[in-house]
Amino acid sequence: MFKEPVEVLPNVNYTACATLKGPDSHYGTKGLRKVTHESPTTGAKTCFTFCYAAGNNNGTSVEDGQIPEVIFYT
Repeated sequence: MFKEPVEVLPNVNYTACATLKGPDSHYGTKGLRKVTHESPTTGAKTCFTFCYAAGNNNGTSVEDGQIPEVIFYT
C-alpha cells in the first residue's frame, strides 16, 4: 500500500515493485493480463493491462506473484 494515492495516467506504463523482508511468504496464482472495469453509474470503462517487467523478478510474473490487487478510483 502506498502512503498516498498515486495518479495513474492513461497510456503510460508503470512498474510496481516491492521488497519483502522476512521468511518465505505465500503468493497468488492465475493473475490476469487484462482487467476491464465498467462503472455502474456512468458506464465508463477503465482497463488495466499487466505485462512482464524486465529485471530480477525473483520467480514472479503476471500470473504468479506478490501484488494481489490494484485498488483504484476515478
